[in-house]
Amino acid sequence: MKLSAALQWSNHQVSIQAIGRLLIQVSYGLINFYIPILFVNQMGFSATAVGFALSLCAVTEVAGHFGGGTLADSPRFGRKAVLSLAALLGALVAAVLVVAHSLGLLILASFILGVSLGFYWTASGAAVMDATEPEERSRAFAVMGVAEYIGIGAGILGGSALLTVLAAAPKLIFVGCGLMFLAFWALVQGAMTADYPQRPESAKGGGGIVSALKDRALLVFMAANIFFTTYVALVTSTIPLYFTNFLAGSDPIPGVSVGSTAGLFTGCYIGVGAVLQIPTTTLLTPLRRIWVLSGAIALWGIGFALLWAAGTFAAAQFVWAVVALCLLSLASVAYKPFFIATVSDLAPPSLRGAYIAVSSQCWTVGYFVGPLLGGWAMDQSAALAQRFWLGVGLSATVCIGLLWVFETMRVNLPPVVESSSAELSVDPS
Repeated sequence: MKLSAALQWSNHQVSIQAIGRLLIQVSYGLINFYIPILFVNQMGFSATAVGFALSLCAVTEVAGHFGGGTLADSPRFGRKAVLSLAALLGALVAAVLVVAHSLGLLILASFILGVSLGFYWTASGAAVMDATEPEERSRAFAVMGVAEYIGIGAGILGGSALLTVLAAAPKLIFVGCGLMFLAFWALVQGAMTADYPQRPESAKGGGGIVSALKDRALLVFMAANIFFTTYVALVTSTIPLYFTNFLAGSDPIPGVSVGSTAGLFTGCYIGVGAVLQIPTTTLLTPLRRIWVLSGAIALWGIGFALLWAAGTFAAAQFVWAVVALCLLSLASVAYKPFFIATVSDLAPPSLRGAYIAVSSQCWTVGYFVGPLLGGWAMDQSAALAQRFWLGVGLSATVCIGLLWVFETMRVNLPPVVESSSAELSVDPS
């Protein structure tokens, strides 16, 4: 219902992008959630090895962002072609995961996934910017956030149900991933219109990337957002393993079932996010962004501290776990739309793909550091695995400091001049 109501507000092209986000996040969410569980608990790989393999996704994601940003701003390719390539590469990842029985094949899948992620996030963000006016973008990206949460939740719950049916061959759940990627490709080909009219200054190629890299305010903002993206990566890649292996449960043996973990995530992190994304963004839009972003990071810190409590105090572990996941969800829905809208404010219209490509590197770094650091922590003793979350929570203070440095720089910048809506809007037909 929330997604339907949001899309009634949105224009046609944002609606198409939101449906595409839902489809592709079913696959991305399922992959991130179930790779650690399947390859560690059912195939016998160490958590460190799987975390290392997932972190290597960041290596090719760098190329995916930069290449995707350059191609998305190019008159010869554009947003639509880059999104189609992202979908086809994602389907290839799913095929590799189905047959992967070695660490080498898992690493190969991770490398391909990085390119797919880089292409998708860069082109999708630029397409939403093209279709909206500056004052609409926070809400438009909130719509995308709702679709993202619903997609991830559907992937996790669908994967849990498929694991029950496919107990003898659990990796067949990745076939479902491939089908979702192909459905996204069909949507892009059939429903997405041609890109907005390209102007001569749009075709800057790699020069646009260089220009974005020279923007000091953008670089400081990226440094702050590396903390946020690392937090998101820890939620999707490490908390499921932490819950299944270290929460005490009612039995003497530590750990809760995969099904229980999936249900807890879907209800508390993903469900809360889907319900609160639009009203939270609407409520926070009138406030100064620096206060919104800083407050959201503070909630991340508190939520991670409660994860330590969930593993330490067995008597009330599910209370702590529920409260922690709800706070982390609220922190994410408060932060993400304003993070993307801030990049939109910094980016000249002709360099949107380049600015998104550069700013997206904070996701690359976050998804490299998060699984690697989290995988290492989950291979340690229970006490260290639990205290790990306290350290992560304390790191929020550094992020808040960087955000205020960025704010000091931002207020001294001249405003970015937007071209007329006729130039930049996408044909709604």
